[in-house]
Amino acid sequence: MLIRPETEPDHARVHALISAAFQRDDEARLVDLLRAKHGDAAISLVADVPGSDLAGHIMLSPVAILDERGSVVREGLALAPVSVDPAGQRSGVGSALCRSALSCAQARGTPFVVLIGHPAYYPRFGFVPAGPLGIQCPYDGVPEEAFMIARLDRAAMEEVRGTVRFDPVFEGL
Repeated sequence: MLIRPETEPDHARVHALISAAFQRDDEARLVDLLRAKHGDAAISLVADVPGSDLAGHIMLSPVAILDERGSVVREGLALAPVSVDPAGQRSGVGSALCRSALSCAQARGTPFVVLIGHPAYYPRFGFVPAGPLGIQCPYDGVPEEAFMIARLDRAAMEEVRGTVRFDPVFEGL
């Protein structure tokens, strides 16, 4: 399995993979919109199995932390979604994608990555609940333990407090 950047010829296969993984089209449309809007500012990787179809996909897209006045305190990325072909789930594809995406983010100098996800899965990649660190989720009803952050540059995040601003396309989900 090769983890590599998504390319334009992958787009239709990625859309189909995400739709199959989530058994609906919302997340696939989200990726299409984020890709079109952010281009190279987003990190979009695929798990490619030679001689087979794509095994998985992950996207990280730009977000910001805003202070109480609405000013940007720090820019980072949001991990959403990570998708694995239903036939290949629980085989390490999602973990490989998460590790590779976080490595790419760190290489770019990204200070943090946030996500809303399963609290038993993401801590293995360095994610911790964001609320106790003073980083708030903008959405009502998200369990505190599900809104997580990976601080890739702890020094840059030391005094950062505020609310994450996701791209507005997330609100369409």
